[in-house]
Amino acid sequence: MKNLPFTKYSLTGSPVACPICGSSKRTIISKFDRRFKILPHSKCDECSLLRHEFMLSDEQLSEYYSKSYRNDYQWVNSGPTAKHIKKRAFEAKARLNKLQPYLKKCPKVLDFGCGSGEFIALMRDNGALASGFEPGNLYASYARDQKCLDVQNCGWDNYECKEKFDFVTAFHVFEHLTHPLKAFKKAISWLNQDGLIYIEVPNMANSLKLKGFGSLHMAHTVGFGRYSLELLGAFSGMVPLEVFDEYDIGIIFKKGQPRPLEEIKKNSLDEFRDFNLKQVNKQFWLYSIRKLYKKRSRR
Repeated sequence: MKNLPFTKYSLTGSPVACPICGSSKRTIISKFDRRFKILPHSKCDECSLLRHEFMLSDEQLSEYYSKSYRNDYQWVNSGPTAKHIKKRAFEAKARLNKLQPYLKKCPKVLDFGCGSGEFIALMRDNGALASGFEPGNLYASYARDQKCLDVQNCGWDNYECKEKFDFVTAFHVFEHLTHPLKAFKKAISWLNQDGLIYIEVPNMANSLKLKGFGSLHMAHTVGFGRYSLELLGAFSGMVPLEVFDEYDIGIIFKKGQPRPLEEIKKNSLDEFRDFNLKQVNKQFWLYSIRKLYKKRSRR
C-alpha cells in the first residue's frame, strides 16, 4: 500500500453497525492512523468497541491478509524472519505458562491464526495434540512444510474442523477481524463440552492512553478493552475463567451464565469514557514529544 500521509488507503470500506452489540450509534475518536493516513476510527456508543468507521468487506480483508499484510506492516516478502521466530517463541512460553493450570493431560489444542506456528510447536513438545490455521500463505507454508506442523492455510470461516478441541487459542487475532462475534461463536463449535477459549488482544484503553491515535492502524479493524472483550464472550454464552489484565488483555473463557449485558456494557463505557477526538489527538502529541525528548536526552 502507498503510505503517503494525509491520503486515503486504496482499500476502502463502508460504515457498519457495531460487530458485537449491533448498535449503529458511534462517536468518531480519530480521523488518522499512526501513519497519518486518513483512516477514521469510531467508538460504539453502546459498548465502546472501537472499529474502523469504513469497514472492509470479508473479501477485501481476506485478500489483504493472505497477500499484503506481512509486507505492509513487517516489510517482508518471504516467510518469517529469524528475529520474528525468536520473538514468537519467547511469547509462546509466556502464554503457555498462563494456560498451564487449565490444560488437561495430552490436550487437543487449536491455535486460531497461528502465524508461523511457534505456539503449536511448543504445545506439541509438551505433549499436546496441537494444530492450527493461518490465512497468510507464506507463514502457513513455513509452519507446515519446514516445521512439519498440522496447519491449514485458511481463515476461520473456511477452516475444516475434523475433531473437537479442549482448548482454542487466539493470540492477537481478533482485533484483525470484521466479524469477531461470528468468529467467536464458530470457535465455540470446535470445542468439547467442557472446552476453553483463550483470547489475547491489545487493550486499547491502555494503548490510547499511552499513544493516542499512534496506536491505530489499518491492520486492526476493531479494538477491545477489558470489558468489551468480556462482552464478546457474554454474547456467545461464555464467561471469564481467568483474566490477565496487563498492558494487553487476555481472557480464558468457559461456558456459563454471563453477567447482565447492560452491566458489562456500563463497565466498558466507563473504561473508554475519556477517549474522544480531542483527547486521542492530545495523547498522540504528548507521546510524540516524550519520545523525541528521550531520544535527545540519550545523545
